[in-house]
Amino acid sequence: QLNHYYGPTKRTVYIVHTDTGLEGLGESSGAEPPEVIEQYIGTNPFDWIGDETSLGLGTAMYDLMGKAVDVPVYKLFGQRYRAWVPVGSWTVSTDPARMAETVAEYASQGYTWMKYHLSPFENVIDQTEMMETAAPEGFKIHYDLTRGGPGDHIPELLEKLSQYRIAGCFEDPLPGEDIEGYIDLRRRSRLPVVLHHSELGFSHDVLMGAADAYMLGHSHIGDAIHKAGLFAAGNMPFMLQNTGGTITRAMTTHMMSAFPSAHFHFIDCAEIVRDDVPVERLNPVNG
Repeated sequence: QLNHYYGPTKRTVYIVHTDTGLEGLGESSGAEPPEVIEQYIGTNPFDWIGDETSLGLGTAMYDLMGKAVDVPVYKLFGQRYRAWVPVGSWTVSTDPARMAETVAEYASQGYTWMKYHLSPFENVIDQTEMMETAAPEGFKIHYDLTRGGPGDHIPELLEKLSQYRIAGCFEDPLPGEDIEGYIDLRRRSRLPVVLHHSELGFSHDVLMGAADAYMLGHSHIGDAIHKAGLFAAGNMPFMLQNTGGTITRAMTTHMMSAFPSAHFHFIDCAEIVRDDVPVERLNPVNG
């Protein structure tokens, strides 16, 4: 059932040492090739401010920078705009009864959002009705249609889902290049429309108001910094989606706290990791 869409099934953890005895941690879904790792060896961590080469190794560099000057990592990005950052949970599409069990489990852990990718093997209406029976008040579903929804019937589907109290937002309901379609859909949808796969690279589509919120998925740190400035200028909410464990959750939380309009819930899938590297986990409190 994990492969009804896909899921984070492995991680690479980077442990980076300096000649002064510091240790930095980073992680990514897959191992970087040797030629990328070699670029970091023998360098100063501060050479990698705004890293545009590797998210995992860039995370380790920021960990080292914060330790070197004894400041929280968010201060390396700028002013802190929020001390608490909204986070969502994630699961796979499966039969409605198991979806309801997952909602109940994540709600008990303190989450108020759950994202999943719609699957052609399951009926989303049946899933939603069952999940709603298990969801406490205020718990919401983040539907990811992954640009593969039912063609011309997307507006009708979103309208039907919007009638359920558990429905929260719709990610990528249309192909990324259909900007006019997104603008029209946003006018018609009662719930936020989230754009992840931007064919225009989050440029003109943002200025045109194609979505209510935007998602940067696995963006390099430098790219996230640049895009955060654009979203702030347009006063557009956005989120980061960087999958991993507690290391990734810590880094993403620091970044989200320092980006002005990053107040949409982020996704990292740390909640599905059974065995983690850090002893202490970052668990949500009321979302």
